[in-house]
Amino acid sequence: MEDMNEYSNIEEFAEGSKINASKNQQDDGKMLIGGLSWDTSKKDLTEYLSRFGEVVDCTIKTDPVTGRSRGFGFMLFKDAATVDKVLELKEHKLDGKLIDPKRAKALKGKEPPKKVFVGGLSPDTYEEQIKEYFGAFGEIENIELPMDTKTNERRGFCFITYTDEEPVKKLLESRYHQIGSGKCEIKVAQPKEVYRQQQQKGGRGAAAGGQGGMRGRGRGGSNHQNSTYGKASRGGCNHQNNYQPY
Repeated sequence: MEDMNEYSNIEEFAEGSKINASKNQQDDGKMLIGGLSWDTSKKDLTEYLSRFGEVVDCTIKTDPVTGRSRGFGFMLFKDAATVDKVLELKEHKLDGKLIDPKRAKALKGKEPPKKVFVGGLSPDTYEEQIKEYFGAFGEIENIELPMDTKTNERRGFCFITYTDEEPVKKLLESRYHQIGSGKCEIKVAQPKEVYRQQQQKGGRGAAAGGQGGMRGRGRGGSNHQNSTYGKASRGGCNHQNNYQPY
């Protein structure tokens, strides 16, 4: 009964949000779980590992094209001492397979994320609305509102850069945010080449699928121009398109 209560706690926020928020930082309570069966679900993994201690977050990585498990995931425990308990047991078996729990290491050589991708943004959303909403999370350095070079209309996404990483952590605690008239998805923005490499690891055609998701166009009309907030400018389209969602 206690295990189930621990599991229910992680349903209060978006899956993987707390894990992603500390991605570039060392978190002693985080584990990489390899060797998972394709049939193992987030619930299965959480129920198994929650017997060692309270689970704060759990995510299983999936192929972005097929939606199938890639055979590994991440687990975040409330207490770092729980990781030691997991590692004390020499063998872990779940869904008929020996799984491989390890301490998760922070990505080295990368600055903490300060830039987010906002997908599903209505082109009719005014820049002041965007500035007001995201400004409530922290100080904004730059807002980028990419334009379609052929139609000269606003595209269905934008990028927000903060002066530090704390606002990004807050934003990632919820995957979706109501901005203007629509629900938007928030992700960490990564350079395009990094995004492509990540998609290719997930399977062939993944990069193309990710690119296709970025081609949203809206009917913003000529009243919408590229953002002039922060360092963005009308001539900055090449810079803006060098980023993709994580």
